[in-house]
Amino acid sequence: MSLASRLLEFAKDGDALLGRGVAAFGHGGSRTLPDDPSDVLVIRLWGLGNLALMAPLFAANAGRRVRLLTLQRNAAFVRRHLPGVDLLGVPDPVSPAFPFVVADHARSMARDRPDVVVDCEQFLRLPLALARLASSAACVGLDTPGQGRGRLLDAPVAYDPVRHVSETFAAIWAAAGLATAPGPGGLQARPEEHTQLRRRLGLDDRPLVVLHPGSGDHFPGRRWPAERYGALLPLLAEDGRRQLVVTGTRSERRLTARVLSAAALACSEPVLDLTGELDVIALIDLLAGAALLVTNDTGPLHIADALGTRTVGLFGPNTPHRYGPRSRGSLALHADLPCSPCLDDRHMKRSACRHFSCMTSLSVPDVAVACQVAIDQPVQQARTKTHARTH
Repeated sequence: MSLASRLLEFAKDGDALLGRGVAAFGHGGSRTLPDDPSDVLVIRLWGLGNLALMAPLFAANAGRRVRLLTLQRNAAFVRRHLPGVDLLGVPDPVSPAFPFVVADHARSMARDRPDVVVDCEQFLRLPLALARLASSAACVGLDTPGQGRGRLLDAPVAYDPVRHVSETFAAIWAAAGLATAPGPGGLQARPEEHTQLRRRLGLDDRPLVVLHPGSGDHFPGRRWPAERYGALLPLLAEDGRRQLVVTGTRSERRLTARVLSAAALACSEPVLDLTGELDVIALIDLLAGAALLVTNDTGPLHIADALGTRTVGLFGPNTPHRYGPRSRGSLALHADLPCSPCLDDRHMKRSACRHFSCMTSLSVPDVAVACQVAIDQPVQQARTKTHARTH
């Protein structure tokens, strides 16, 4: 487990230790929701992909004042793709500056109170407790079983373990009296930005196939094996008629190196390694013009889905019913083992699994077929979901 992953688990430990006790003193239901809130505070700290899924909701409420409490690492995305949203950024919880920035935001909320707090966290309690205490505004959010969040909520939304997370967010916003926007989409990228990026990276005009083998900071068991990504690459090259690209963060260099090493054994076509070379804005511009993205259940999948880029998503610990791509032509593969899904909001998305059979059950031939189907589908054909065979 990487340092970033350990720090994320540390943050969960802190919320588990303090959050339940704080929530026990809450008085949910004591505050009345306004009929038509004009000033909204939205809470979503982690998960850039989740912000991408909420982009249509932010756009649908452009006529209101909307503030977003999120990690500072999401600032560039918010400024570029959520225009008009007031950013309340906080550093990662392990930063020495974290408590001071949080205290400053709390004072700001007390002086300039929102009409309603829309909490889009699924199990954390401390951010919601802070907003409730500081702002005295009515709070709307998920009453996730086992997390004791109900006492902090004036309008609790029932947790549905099979509803897509984008629909869950829409239900929370609707309960707060806000406008919602159905269906996928929400992120807009200008074609000229993709063209400029391709030119800067030295990419030609061939269809672009992107592989993103990482899974961010949270639970490495979501990753399809690196060697299988490497074996997949030559199957997607189509005799040089496609441009192959591998992406990842700086912390994922060792992972992508294993992918490229495996690919080199069987692939005569060059593969462009962009690991650590793209910030989030450049990654979005790249995905906006890609013919296909192949990845695990992680942020780039949700970003590509929000852009309408065709995606083959590989699922195991999470279910595609909740997190799968929804755009036309995209596919989700899931072995559907009896033990899957094991990552659940009701258990703070923690899993003790270390054998990852749900991901290793997805074979290279199955994924290659799904990729070809996704690329070959007519634009107007509806998105479907595919269950891979278990081996």
